Amino acid sequence: MNPVQYRNSTTYVVAGAFSADLTAPTIDAAQFRSVSMTVVNNGTNTPVGNLYIQSSDDNSTFVNATAATAVSGAENNILEITNLTSRYVRLFWDYSSGGATSTVSASYTLKS
Repeated sequence: MNPVQYRNSTTYVVAGAFSADLTAPTIDAAQFRSVSMTVVNNGTNTPVGNLYIQSSDDNSTFVNATAATAVSGAENNILEITNLTSRYVRLFWDYSSGGATSTVSASYTLKS
């Protein structure tokens, strides 16, 4: 039996802008079966938009792999895929309006 393996980053996104679309760096999750991301709105105002974990088999064409998650002022959001079937994942913020002074931080954990 193989031991469970983890990989994480607490500095995946640091001070990203919530005032426009945000595409975080791609993570190669080839050896892992689940991903969890914690996303923090560091401001007190509420930007309008949705967070997604996106996935891809070829690191080129990404699709939304989680349901849309709305953001409120100064809150934490957790997005998770427990049965990861794609090799690559990333965080995507689909901006609509507001949140001019808000910034986002994100961390992730991968688990085999």
